[in-house]
Amino acid sequence: MNKHRTRQRGLSLVEIMVGLVIGLITVMVIGQVAAEFEGQKRTSTGGGDAQSNGAAALFQLEREIRMAGYGLMIGSWGQMCPLGINIYYNGTVVSDPGANPADSGILAPVRIIDGGGDNADTIVMVRADSPTGIMPTTIIKDMPNTSSEIRVNWGAGMREGQQFLVGARDGSKICTLMQLSQDPQPVQAGAEFDMQHNPGQFPYNPANPNNVFTDAPTYGIGDVMINLSSLSYWRYSVLCNQLTLVDPSRTAAPYTCTNTQPLVDQVVNAQARYGVAPAGSLTVNEWVEPTGLWAANTLTAAQVSRILAVRLAVLARSPQMEKEDVETTCNGGNGSVTLWAGGPTVALSGDECRYRYKVFETVVPIRNSIWGCGQAGVPCSP
Repeated sequence: MNKHRTRQRGLSLVEIMVGLVIGLITVMVIGQVAAEFEGQKRTSTGGGDAQSNGAAALFQLEREIRMAGYGLMIGSWGQMCPLGINIYYNGTVVSDPGANPADSGILAPVRIIDGGGDNADTIVMVRADSPTGIMPTTIIKDMPNTSSEIRVNWGAGMREGQQFLVGARDGSKICTLMQLSQDPQPVQAGAEFDMQHNPGQFPYNPANPNNVFTDAPTYGIGDVMINLSSLSYWRYSVLCNQLTLVDPSRTAAPYTCTNTQPLVDQVVNAQARYGVAPAGSLTVNEWVEPTGLWAANTLTAAQVSRILAVRLAVLARSPQMEKEDVETTCNGGNGSVTLWAGGPTVALSGDECRYRYKVFETVVPIRNSIWGCGQAGVPCSP
């Protein structure tokens, strides 16, 4: 019997330690590569998010600006209601230009409310939401201002619950916003219709306009009615790093993140300027800031008719905060972003320099102001 046994050899302690060191180094390298890749991916994704959010915000604002004033600028008449609109909603007077002439600002297709300094501007737009908004119907029977019935020469394609404006053809009366309380009632087939605007379940109709508005005009033969379907009255502002939306006729100020509707995330600023033409012209020759004589609460009907375009810039940022300053203009934690050549800048400081930013800028014509820029039948010259 062989007494010699085969000796079994394993790894020594030194070999095990060398293997562990190599494994740890490999894990560290793989981790660093993965972390670097993930950082680059997050940076690229964040930049894409800023690109998408900025483009979406600009598209939304541009679309509304292009449609602004529809139904309120009627062909060669110009502004339908240059003196303003009496608006009542659900027990509250929203606009009473007879008491406060600044309320007529609601009639500007576009109003820019300056944010002060490099704070974001607010843009307010108003328009009709009806295919027949540019086709007025004529009042054919005098009505006292306490009446809940208007007789017109056609039904304007209206239905119960829709809103409409009543005013003078030459713009000499304050307009009134009303709500149809039943379908148009034919008096004479195809020629005469009664438009009822009773209060009660219809929140835009006060029981007696004389008790609500400082100036409740009497409308009569020759005055006009415009089918709005509904009055689209929108206030766009930047709150809590979001583009937000609210209807000021239904929601009272002050406006915050909680009482406005968020539309687009990571929008941190918006700036706008009026494109102004000389009186009676269609050629924009000046860009003005919405301050001083051009402030939102001091605009006159003459000024509104000269505003034919808006220059608009939106600043969006990546949701990803980097470890170090990445905005190229930043130096020592301070920098700025220019929104257009020779235009406004937005200051950056502290952690704001650690985000990536995208600027979107365009010029938007206010089409309905251009089509209706004439007054009292006098067309605008090119």
